[in-house]
Amino acid sequence: MRSWIVELVVGLRPWQRAALAVSLCALSLPLWFAAGNTERYRHGQPAVTEGFVDCEWDGPCEGAWSLADGSRGRGRIDGLDFYAEEELVKNIPLFGGRDWAVADRGTLLRHAVAQYTVVPAGAALVIWIARRRSTYNQEMSELIRRYRSPAP
Repeated sequence: MRSWIVELVVGLRPWQRAALAVSLCALSLPLWFAAGNTERYRHGQPAVTEGFVDCEWDGPCEGAWSLADGSRGRGRIDGLDFYAEEELVKNIPLFGGRDWAVADRGTLLRHAVAQYTVVPAGAALVIWIARRRSTYNQEMSELIRRYRSPAP
């Protein structure tokens, strides 16, 4: 008896096999982002803003900050909610690195958990759909073979 993976792949048409492979490979993207968020969560430092913080109306903020080890960082700040173009705000607590910062460290962990959850759920859904298509294709092939064969 063949394994279910072989049955799955054999029952799919070539374009369905390609779609299965692409779908499963696409699930590596959430893993990439989750690993990045986990790395930031583990290696980031407490920080405070310094100078101007430039915030877009509906987007992220840009600014500079001082890290706990005395070094400085500059770049995008996620999670701040300002509505003016440039706010002179100092000493806003952040969590960040040299080129990134977030207003709340917990958002990194929440995003990583969500991304790590998407991968097995997505893989299960993709495989479930592929197994259904494979079973359907095999049943249809058997019916076609049965009705095309000459009657005894």
